[in-house]
Amino acid sequence: MADCLSLLRQYNIQKKEIVERDDLIVFDNTAWPRNARTNYTVYKSGQTAKEYYTLESLLFLLKNVGLSHPMYVQRAGNQNIPVIKFPDRRGLLAYLNGELDT
Repeated sequence: MADCLSLLRQYNIQKKEIVERDDLIVFDNTAWPRNARTNYTVYKSGQTAKEYYTLESLLFLLKNVGLSHPMYVQRAGNQNIPVIKFPDRRGLLAYLNGELDT
């Protein structure tokens, strides 16, 4: 079974439908909890402990990519969704859109 980050990337590149149902994010017949940690680490300057973005955070970014970063942060905060930090945004979007392999 593929990890949730790879599935999100694949579905985004192929423009396949991703369904949000209750506390799950569904990729056809595979479902992951919204709060599932992905393999994408959060940018932290000077800290050694790793944190990972959640599947919900990445999907929210993809759905709101056209917003300015401050507006995106505000909307995510209003919905209690952890935000993607600005230093990670460009590289993460390039990965999720298939422009980068890592």
